[in-house]
Amino acid sequence: MVDWAWKDLNVLNGNASSVPPLLSALLHGAFEEREHAFRALCTRVVNQGDLYSSAAAVTDVILKELNAGLKISENAWLLLHEIFRGSSYGRTVMIGSCEWSIDEYCRSRILDSIELIDGLIEDLSDEEFSYAMLLLGSMGEFTNSVMPIMERESCTPKEGRRVAACNALEVARELWCESHEGSDGNLVDQ
Repeated sequence: MVDWAWKDLNVLNGNASSVPPLLSALLHGAFEEREHAFRALCTRVVNQGDLYSSAAAVTDVILKELNAGLKISENAWLLLHEIFRGSSYGRTVMIGSCEWSIDEYCRSRILDSIELIDGLIEDLSDEEFSYAMLLLGSMGEFTNSVMPIMERESCTPKEGRRVAACNALEVARELWCESHEGSDGNLVDQ
């Protein structure tokens, strides 16, 4: 895990030194604190789909919570989804001696956590589950390994969860097909 220097990372308007308290509120605050922190992080870390270098650190912190077996808020699941879908448009982040595209770093870290996420699905609240399904559905562009998770969850007797899983599975399949379609319209292996 990278030891992030927040003052050296960027948000939309400046350095990321304001991010750690917001991230703490997002992960551990009361409902209103989580809501406020989510809105603030969505205007700083990932603004209308634009990722800033602080998104890499935020991704790592959230995934560290999951790896430690800690529960993350519904807003944290949604923020992971927004980061996963974001783009850095050439902006990079230095990690050790390597320069990474911010979106590639964040996506690779989240994609590497599919098995971890799968192990947590059962214990999520309905709202957390819905946002986790959004995240998994978005991953369909990059991997089809998320599909068995959503297929399994689409068989649940709980209607809200079944609908969320079915919707995410449909999105994942569409994204997978679009990203793996050759110029002749046939699916290609990658």
